[in-house]
Amino acid sequence: MGFKETLRDEIEYRGLLIKEVSAAIGISNSTFLSYIDARGVLPNVETAVKIAKYLGVSVEYLVEGKSVSQQKKENINPFEKKKLNESYDKLSSHDKSILVKIADVMSK
Repeated sequence: MGFKETLRDEIEYRGLLIKEVSAAIGISNSTFLSYIDARGVLPNVETAVKIAKYLGVSVEYLVEGKSVSQQKKENINPFEKKKLNESYDKLSSHDKSILVKIADVMSK
């Protein structure tokens, strides 16, 4: 996954609007769209840093699709892990207990 795909996925996952991200980092909507559409234009370093800071991720994550620690643990997808945590929080205590047991068995 490259910059374009990671950025698009991160924005979609967070439920953000292009106009709010572009306004927050101080660029036009059309310029921001060029980073995530078929053109796949790469921003300059300064803009990439602003985007990463706004999203709370590293530039490396946006470029590589994974952080340094995730590169060491190739099986971790940050989107899936976040969704799993959110789903877990919604479970009853009984269901959480069952899920932990299942995860324990599966991880062995």
